[in-house]
Amino acid sequence: MQSTISSLERGSIKRQLSERDYDLLVIGGGITGAGIALDAASRGMNVALVEMQDYAAGTSSRSTKLVHGGLRYLKQLEVKMVAEVGKERAIVYENGPHVTTPEWMMLPIYENGTFGKISTSIGLRVYDYLAGVKRTERRSMLTREETLNLEPNLKRSGLKGGGYYVEYRTDDARLTIEVLKKAVEYGATVLNYAKVESFKYESGKIVGVNVADQLNADTITIQAKKIVNATGPWVDTLREKDKSKKGKTLHHTKGIHLVFDQSAFPLKQAVYFDTPDGRMVFAIPRDGKTYVGTTDTTYNDNLAHPRMTIEDKEYVLDAIHFMFPSIRVTEADIESSWTGLRPLIHEEGKDPSEISRNVST
Repeated sequence: MQSTISSLERGSIKRQLSERDYDLLVIGGGITGAGIALDAASRGMNVALVEMQDYAAGTSSRSTKLVHGGLRYLKQLEVKMVAEVGKERAIVYENGPHVTTPEWMMLPIYENGTFGKISTSIGLRVYDYLAGVKRTERRSMLTREETLNLEPNLKRSGLKGGGYYVEYRTDDARLTIEVLKKAVEYGATVLNYAKVESFKYESGKIVGVNVADQLNADTITIQAKKIVNATGPWVDTLREKDKSKKGKTLHHTKGIHLVFDQSAFPLKQAVYFDTPDGRMVFAIPRDGKTYVGTTDTTYNDNLAHPRMTIEDKEYVLDAIHFMFPSIRVTEADIESSWTGLRPLIHEEGKDPSEISRNVST
């Protein structure tokens, strides 16, 4: 049985995968695949998981680093999703307090902004209820002066006050690794840099996969009664291999974040704010840096290596200048950036930000 996810055990892990018959094979080593593997293994199932890159190499390491409660979904009237995401957030916090930390978030309220004082107060109260927020972490409403005391660099023109509520900060990649480690403790067999090249069939039914080791020329076959496609942006790529890409398809959207040193962007308080086009963006101080994002644009290029464009960068810089006019950061102040993809269900005629995040849609 696999004891760790160390590469030192790679040879024995590959032998296990090729010699055993599994109840469940999960394809994809992001947070979704890791969660499925842990859930199944903890219920006594014989579970295997393979990932073609490193664990969490895709979307699961390129997020806003929040286990958020889905406040923006409330704006889209996705009430059921807010409740579900909030409950899941509480589970993550209770089981992984070492990688999940409460982060007080400010939602500034402006004249003619997306949120008014009354709608923000009601919305955050509903949010607290749906997300099952602890009493000590429930929202409060701030005056204009209180808002500026918390974050003096905010745009002052038209500022009426703010809402103050809790999100949960995390290290997204480490969270994924922690979940995988727990799955292995329950008996799951996991392997990274292992790409599913094709499926194995018997009587028209998938009974296994042929996997290529991306670190050498080895190929192994893994037998499993059930197979779950948890590959995120690559879901349709596997469906094409299986010739089962029918009905609903993915709509990939891209999100980028920019990173600045606190000396260039001295943000005191995490802020969730309106952009001129009506979207919402996070600005978060962390470990001497400030990062800002995210965008939400349709993406049709290389899935493994999404890149920030000039337009992406200018959009975020413009959002910063709009909400923090005293912060005169430029392209030269950008220390780093990251780019991730969202695998959404395609909905005809909708802008990327309007597409439901509910996978059952």
